[in-house]
Amino acid sequence: MTAYSTFALGSNESPALNSPIPQGRIQTDKNIRLCEQIATEYSSSHTYSKDDVYDCDNMAQDVWNMLKAKGINARISVGNFESAGGSRIANAKTVHKSPDSGNLGEIEVPSRTYSNMNVSKSSTIDGFNHAWVLAEVSPGSWLAIECTAGYIVYSDENEKYYQGLTFSNPKNYRSFISLYRDWKIKALDYEKERLYYNELIALYNNASYSEQIAMKSGIEVAQRTLQEKEKTFLKTDSELNALLRYG
Repeated sequence: MTAYSTFALGSNESPALNSPIPQGRIQTDKNIRLCEQIATEYSSSHTYSKDDVYDCDNMAQDVWNMLKAKGINARISVGNFESAGGSRIANAKTVHKSPDSGNLGEIEVPSRTYSNMNVSKSSTIDGFNHAWVLAEVSPGSWLAIECTAGYIVYSDENEKYYQGLTFSNPKNYRSFISLYRDWKIKALDYEKERLYYNELIALYNNASYSEQIAMKSGIEVAQRTLQEKEKTFLKTDSELNALLRYG
């Protein structure tokens, strides 16, 4: 999954009078309109369900596939917020902007924010509650698509769409979900075993010589168990961090 930050680009600058519009800008505008068309058409034919029957994860993966089929590079994004709410909706209808009226965003790949997983970052990821899509409408410039309601979101409209983790394809996103779940289980299992082993060592150090002799074999077993759990955890940890780094 890949973290990213917002960098406002001058998409609202107008070309000089009578000067030709750069070909790259023309293609960017076409891609933005295509993204908006895909989002609108997809939303009109699919129903968002919050009970996991068909939620934002499924819809983001669908829209990612539609964009790729049209030749637009895209990434699945996840973060911690309840979509855009009123920032893009007026009277229950999508507020449309022209391609010239908003700022695009820039993604950080590989990720520096999530390149090394730990417990503190785990609590942040546990709070992730939404998925959407980022489309690369021009080299290095990205546009967020809210798949559950069918609209595009510029970085100056809602910066939360430009914060979180991104993944290059649905397979990597699903791998992240599975790996992260496994990582948490093994991390807790390893920590529990580590605390137990340290308690045994504390008891051993405060025991008499005869008591230490009796405890030695049990401590050796606990040490081997701890080493096995550490090895298993570190393998999963390495796989997860590689996925988080490159998405």
